[in-house]
Amino acid sequence: MRRSLGVVEATLSGVGIILGAGVYTLIGPASALAGNALWLAFVLAGLVALLSAYAYARLGPVRARNAPEFQYAGMAFGTRIGFVADWLMLATNVLAAGAVALGFAGYLNHMTGIPWWAGGALLVLVSGLIAGAGTAPSVWLAGAFTLAEAGGLVFISIAGLPHLPGADLTAMPMGIAGVTAASSLVFFAYIGSGQVGNLAEEMRQPKRDLPRALYLSVVITGVIYVTTAVAAAAVVGWERLSASEAPLALVAGAIFGPGADAALSLVALAATGNTVLLLTISSARSVQAMAADGVLPGPLAVVAGNGVPLRATVIVTAVIGALLLLGSVRAVAELTNGAVLLGMLVVNLSLLKLAWDRGLPESDGQRRTDVVVALLAAASCLALLALAGWASLLTALALAAVALVATWRQRARRLEVAGSPSPPADAAPTTC
Repeated sequence: MRRSLGVVEATLSGVGIILGAGVYTLIGPASALAGNALWLAFVLAGLVALLSAYAYARLGPVRARNAPEFQYAGMAFGTRIGFVADWLMLATNVLAAGAVALGFAGYLNHMTGIPWWAGGALLVLVSGLIAGAGTAPSVWLAGAFTLAEAGGLVFISIAGLPHLPGADLTAMPMGIAGVTAASSLVFFAYIGSGQVGNLAEEMRQPKRDLPRALYLSVVITGVIYVTTAVAAAAVVGWERLSASEAPLALVAGAIFGPGADAALSLVALAATGNTVLLLTISSARSVQAMAADGVLPGPLAVVAGNGVPLRATVIVTAVIGALLLLGSVRAVAELTNGAVLLGMLVVNLSLLKLAWDRGLPESDGQRRTDVVVALLAAASCLALLALAGWASLLTALALAAVALVATWRQRARRLEVAGSPSPPADAAPTTC
């Protein structure tokens, strides 16, 4: 891997993944649950993401490698649990890319009438080709799109200010239960918060820049989400938002007329397309890193001359394309949330264990902070898991079971080839 990224590029990547994955695709279905208090759902979900980002920021500099969940959980619980954690996050990235591709297809259909399957397939193919061209060019292209999508959301937030005096931003058709349920749904909007870690091996100074990029990504996107949700509720209200396939285009049209609807749809296309590109890049790095560590087939660890894991990129692109067959953004998002929350729970528990066992270089004051924040983060993940629904939870548990079976089978093959016992698959690394 080539170390060509700084904190600016990493932050732009994180913001780009998060923004397109959330407000452009889920503000409609989430408003049906939370009403005009949708902004509060984004606040609650953002706090959970920020607490979990602390674990990534603390553990990232200790082991600044790609496939962060594999690295961090491996330090605390051994490679078997590390593989399960990273498998869950890899699955969520790929599922999320499929969901956002469907969101892209919805906006494209809204503008042009192109069938959703054709628009989604075209996006996935183009994203795979760009991801294979090289990391730095891909990230800079994604950064340009990130600035465009963020600018569109900020513009809507500012334009919605005159509508605030007459708006009831506490209207909750389903009460506080609806807001908490919406917070579990829109947590999908923050899944990119940990994916900056998948660029660690391509950062020039990962120990310094990784924590900064993590915190900046969550805070910047959280502020944009909340202000956009406030503006959307003030301008058109939750009833119209929940009924629209292109909710933010509806808001822009209500403020500025039909021309703004088309302009915002273009921004939404850039945002959702950008997220699919960045999730493709991130997922391919995760696959490559786990293959390099021996928990996925070795050929997937091969890096091409341009510094890109091409084989892993092709596999990831193909799986994302297959997910288009599910056909529903909300359905895919709900399936995704259980896996990402379970993966983040393992990362938070990893920080808790390492801090408790004094396995990190730290002062006593830092150790106490680590324990308290890790406990709060783990509890918040469990709370959102309880709200995610049975389908989401069962999907997460099924993915975890598949990962455990894979590690057992791999260990059995190693023993068969070696002809003698090998170190236990769940043995923790000897150093941090």
